[in-house]
Amino acid sequence: MSNKLTSKDKLEIAIESGLQLIPYIGSPLSTAYFSTKQEKRFKRIETFYHELSEQISNLNTEFLPLQHHDEESLIALIERLNDEIEKESSIQKREYFKNFFIHLLQTPTLASNYDERRMLLESLSSVTFLEFQVLLSFSEWSERYNSFIQNVEPNVKAGAISRLEMHGLLTATYTTISFIGQSPTEKHVTISEFGKKFISFCLE
Repeated sequence: MSNKLTSKDKLEIAIESGLQLIPYIGSPLSTAYFSTKQEKRFKRIETFYHELSEQISNLNTEFLPLQHHDEESLIALIERLNDEIEKESSIQKREYFKNFFIHLLQTPTLASNYDERRMLLESLSSVTFLEFQVLLSFSEWSERYNSFIQNVEPNVKAGAISRLEMHGLLTATYTTISFIGQSPTEKHVTISEFGKKFISFCLE
């Protein structure tokens, strides 16, 4: 067995050393961070699969036999999913990860749809809870979320919309209306087809 440090080991050492440099609270902060990090990550994985097992039992859903999937593509997505579960502190986000996992196994995961499903997972990992609410306010369930969105600061909402556009979940069109001496441009935002798929695959 090699005693050579991996890149991950070196990063951990750098983080630990860096935290300890912070005046006054560095040493206890470093201890708190490293004493609980691995335990929390393990607990999140353990809890996720325990709850997922119970949820699937209650749904009485059936999964496709493994031979219906491209095994390499499926395992690669599950590996990425596990990485995200370990890091995710949001209970609601972990619920969405369960939806993703269930849909992943209910329909064939193939080399041909691997990239799309990876994009769905990466979007799910990146989007914040507020951005989920903004996205859903553009969906067929908009009435349920409009009251929440009305209380969001306009600048924050605009930032959320921009990030959702960046992920391809929302799309914008621009209309120019000409008046005498001016031509104002209006922006119209709607949910994209990818956004609809994201909701059905990850949020439902």
